[in-house]
Amino acid sequence: MPTIGVTHRPLLAEDSWPTEQQRGARTALVIEEEVVGYWIRTRSDCRPLASHAAWRTRPDRATELILGFTPHARTPEPLRQARRLAREARATGAA
Repeated sequence: MPTIGVTHRPLLAEDSWPTEQQRGARTALVIEEEVVGYWIRTRSDCRPLASHAAWRTRPDRATELILGFTPHARTPEPLRQARRLAREARATGAA
């Protein structure tokens, strides 16, 4: 199944954040001169997220999907839901 990644802190890829502050602004994340992802602003005037390609996905497609998953919040909805469930599990001692 094709996959993508999203993070606040890339491990190896480097580049500067987008200078534009509007939603959708991006700059390439590069490893050894290869574009592997993008810093992407999912909300105007907010810190960007790093999107990257994973299994059978291109970096530009990963970025498009992340923008699609963030219509109202900075982080993608599936990630927001997973974090909420993890917090609830920790609070009840289930984790």
